[in-house]
Amino acid sequence: MKKYVNFSVNDFVTDDYFQYWVSHPAEENPRIFWEAWLEQHPEKREDVEEARAILESIRFSNHTLSHEDLTQLWDRIRDIDNSRELKRHQPGIARGWYAAAAVTLILMLSAFFLFQQQKPWREYHTAYGETKTVVLPDNSQVILNANSTLRILKGWDEKADREIWLEGEGLFSVVHTKNNQPFRVRTDDGVSVDVLGTVFNVYKRTLKTTVILKSGQIRLNLPMAKSQEKILMKPGEMVEFKGKKYKKEEVDPQLYTAWTQNKIILNHTSLGEMVRMLRDNYGLEVKVTDATLLEQTVSGSMPLANAEELLQQMAKAFQLKITRDGSTITIEE
Repeated sequence: MKKYVNFSVNDFVTDDYFQYWVSHPAEENPRIFWEAWLEQHPEKREDVEEARAILESIRFSNHTLSHEDLTQLWDRIRDIDNSRELKRHQPGIARGWYAAAAVTLILMLSAFFLFQQQKPWREYHTAYGETKTVVLPDNSQVILNANSTLRILKGWDEKADREIWLEGEGLFSVVHTKNNQPFRVRTDDGVSVDVLGTVFNVYKRTLKTTVILKSGQIRLNLPMAKSQEKILMKPGEMVEFKGKKYKKEEVDPQLYTAWTQNKIILNHTSLGEMVRMLRDNYGLEVKVTDATLLEQTVSGSMPLANAEELLQQMAKAFQLKITRDGSTITIEE
């Protein structure tokens, strides 16, 4: 992971993911990530704003900078770091910094031109009702559940840390590397999972993130209200994070990963949980005529196929009438 907490203005200006956020401010994932990070590190807000101002001040026209633009950019970088650092150093050190900054400027401009043209990551996506196995460049595997998205930066396996962004649900089987590259999964609410080699499931929908450890060991980083909390998880443990609070309990991981084998294992599973799955995984709108029905529970297993077969299985298991009109489902006694 890039140690953003130790970044200077210069570091932010030349960082790939920071540049992409500045050049694509309307894109949801980088926006949510940086907003969450700033909420956790308010002391870095000034540096971030200065770096963003530098990048936004560059005026591109057919990807060519005029002499005036280059001068303006150089002056912005020099003035900011002069005011913060160089006044405390000797002139010889300052001259060395200028040489390094000149190289940094060239690298930054080259990178920024590239990101104006294309996204810096590779994206994997599943449609409603679809699961997919993704083999990552290091041979780690991710089984993506329906309606899920996985993103990795290009050149991912060549970076110091292997970082992944997840929306939806995925089962991760992580390969240990010879140089002990950390493997990190991030969600848009600021939760991250650190691992060297293990199997675990991450679920992130709406306002809740759930992590279930099947084997190995992971460290969970949670953005609590006042500070970040780190939790070491053991196999068979589940952590749910919602609203800056979390709870940890022991579970049977097979109950939560059976979807990778195209089935559901039900253990006093409520109709409410099944309704949530219909919405998240199949994109269906569900209407329940009596809210108390959502509290009914069943145990057993069901095959996971298409939505129609699942609805038939649910009607039989809960002994309810389920009708479908397009993408709208009605459940009644």
